[in-house]
Amino acid sequence: MRTPLLAVSVLALLILSGGCDSTPTPPPPAPMKADVQPIRNCAIKLLINSNLTYTAKDAVAVRVNLPDVVVARLNHDGIADGNTFSVANGEAQNFTLTYTINNDGSDRFSGSCYLGGWGFGYINTMYSGQYTYSNAPDMINALTDQVYNYIHTGWHDARKK
Repeated sequence: MRTPLLAVSVLALLILSGGCDSTPTPPPPAPMKADVQPIRNCAIKLLINSNLTYTAKDAVAVRVNLPDVVVARLNHDGIADGNTFSVANGEAQNFTLTYTINNDGSDRFSGSCYLGGWGFGYINTMYSGQYTYSNAPDMINALTDQVYNYIHTGWHDARKK
């Protein structure tokens, strides 16, 4: 006899509390990250990835040579600030760079570069711009110069105004 009374009590409680919102509450936003000041006089380790959005005749060569091209450009850009760059080899990297290279089939290139790291996580994605390049190395250098601009000037949480 107690079971029906208990069931009626639970049912009544559920009916009376029917106004509850079962929509999950979104998590609070992550706290703002501190600004990163310009980086100077550092030996910076990199992880460099590549994505080709087309079937390249020399895809292996692109993947093998891309890190060398990027490191050479960053070392050139970093001279005045005392920064040096190398690919991480059995050690933690300071930055991850992921280059995406596009080709329209007529030797015109465009692309982007994801930049993350320095304890910040995602920093930014750079784009090659409105106009295409006639060769991939010039486009890669232009993207790499944009990457170095973040290292040279520092950056802040994108949510800050």
